[in-house]
Amino acid sequence: MREDLLNKLREKHLQIALDFIDLDIAYEIARQTRDLNNVIIEAGTPLVKSQGIAGLLKLRETSKILLADTKTADAGDVEVEIAWRGKADIMTVLGIMDDSTIESAVRRARELKLIVQADLIGVKDTVDRAKELFRLGVDIVGFHVGLDVQKKRNITVASLKEEIAEVGKSGLVSVAGGLTPNSIAELSDLPISIYVVGGAITRSQSPRKVTEEIVNILSNTTIPRR
Repeated sequence: MREDLLNKLREKHLQIALDFIDLDIAYEIARQTRDLNNVIIEAGTPLVKSQGIAGLLKLRETSKILLADTKTADAGDVEVEIAWRGKADIMTVLGIMDDSTIESAVRRARELKLIVQADLIGVKDTVDRAKELFRLGVDIVGFHVGLDVQKKRNITVASLKEEIAEVGKSGLVSVAGGLTPNSIAELSDLPISIYVVGGAITRSQSPRKVTEEIVNILSNTTIPRR
């Protein structure tokens, strides 16, 4: 299953970030999109913290691929097990943390057949650290321009095209940070496997319609060969 999913992720996917505390709201958005292909449902960090394993299990009912955005900072092996008990396929670690945390998560994830994504939020030298993370066994590296940074520096993930192109030569790449249908179209020529969209979908009056629009954009593009 793990290897099959990694192969599947070589196609372009949309990841819907459900950054809620209320499980009912998150569940309803996920439910509306459950039949669409190449969609990952993300239990956002606030949801994982507020709803725990039970919340993950509930979202599992709506998703073909489930990501638990644990943003693990310590005890990597333990937090992998939390994601596994919630039947997630992918969990996240903070790429800025000590290598021992990354290695602990990777080791336990391999035992439990989960995929590990490292989040580059807060990492200053993204290219070098991303390459190190791949060497440590991480499966996906995520470029993430956090909301606070977007507001303070007036940048989005689209500002990182050169870094994304370079890191994409080494492995699977995810991008997050204020993405919309328009900005996704602008990034479609980059080696990106996963486009993470939150507010453009979750704050829309028609989450299903926006999701379909993005899925259609991605279905008409391919990931450049490395």
